Amino acid sequence: MVRPPTEKNICLKCKGSRLLCGKRTCPILLKKSVLKSLVPFEFNKTKRNVEIFGASPPGFFVGHFNYPNVHIGPLVPFQDFKLDLEIPDNYILDAPELWFGKDIIDIVKYRSSLVRNNFRTNVQISKVERKTTPSLEAQRLLDSSQQLAMAARPVDTETKLDKIDLRMMLDNHAPPLGPSGITKSIKIAENVKVHPKVEYCVSDTDLKAADAVSEYLFFKGNVPQSTIKRVFSAGLLGKKENRRLVPTRWSITAVDDIISKALIKEIKKFPEINEFQIFQSSYLDNHFKILLFPGKFLYEMNEVWAPNTLWNISLSGNSKDLKPQIMTDYEFYEGRKSYASNITGAYYAARKEICEYLYRIRRQARVLIFREVRGGYVVPLGVWVIRETVKNAMNATQPIILDNFNDAVVKMADQFMVDLKYWKKSSKVINFIRTQRTIDTFL
Repeated sequence: MVRPPTEKNICLKCKGSRLLCGKRTCPILLKKSVLKSLVPFEFNKTKRNVEIFGASPPGFFVGHFNYPNVHIGPLVPFQDFKLDLEIPDNYILDAPELWFGKDIIDIVKYRSSLVRNNFRTNVQISKVERKTTPSLEAQRLLDSSQQLAMAARPVDTETKLDKIDLRMMLDNHAPPLGPSGITKSIKIAENVKVHPKVEYCVSDTDLKAADAVSEYLFFKGNVPQSTIKRVFSAGLLGKKENRRLVPTRWSITAVDDIISKALIKEIKKFPEINEFQIFQSSYLDNHFKILLFPGKFLYEMNEVWAPNTLWNISLSGNSKDLKPQIMTDYEFYEGRKSYASNITGAYYAARKEICEYLYRIRRQARVLIFREVRGGYVVPLGVWVIRETVKNAMNATQPIILDNFNDAVVKMADQFMVDLKYWKKSSKVINFIRTQRTIDTFL
């Protein structure tokens, strides 16, 4: 059988999410899903008529398959899984902002301990109510799930499921997901505590979703991003007629994008930095170098995947000629008008943390990021890895100060596997800076 022709770097662009190769399931993720040594259950088994009682982190998931008729439901710990983990509070199970520094085994165990309840509904809640008239039980499931999505702390929850499939689902954008079950009922066993700003935004049906996310939840409320993502995904924000469920993987990127755009709007009012600063951090074999340098705001992210890493494998089976692959997405002062399809969600996750740092120091800058992914990153864990590693670089490390752009770029590529000339070839910003003509040219 001859393999059909595929676009160059197709796996790096797809990262298992869009199935650009035409297959029904990503063969790379299928292979990597064999994590029998990491998860506390045996794969490909089914349990039937299961009752689960536990403190939901809180957690909430919306699928994207068969959109707009998707599967949704809360995440509830499965008590049959005896985890040898020191977890003082179940909140950590669905809070990526608390995971930095944990190893892959701990993160996979966190996620595999949660059962993903599933029932099917249309993403347009008002459309469902108006045209299809769901059963009373289905409406109760939706109401209970949305109530859990609003919670600020873990909530005791009892669920009944027809069956549970014991398997892991991996995603390049969202954290891994554990077992899933078809939901019969959901019962909340205690009062749900809701952050005041979340309660305000949910009750205001004339407030735009973007304003709710950025102005009220992020700027004024200082609400954790995992909570913002949940209420956004649960269709609880925006004008009443526009409210809809948003698949989890889309909501993660949407929240990063909305927040960073609001930050950029403010950043452009600030004076420019006057130094060439390099920040760096590494986590789970993801290595970042971030250059901030003088000028009006622009942003570029470059990432390179080492040969035979997660998304850079030999499809022919011959890896001798396999080389590191660099992907690039960028925006100049005017911003982007299209999705960053090369780097996808990682682009927006990193941008959000960079912009938050610039907003805090009240400066604007040009931004250049190099990310190198090596073989230790064996399974995709979600874009939170990028967000938290960049956050660590900006908040927990001291920058290297250099005198000029050329020296800074040389330092950026130092100790990376790819020679500087390849970074220069891929980067649009480096070429722009080198060819940019200023008023000094004419004096």
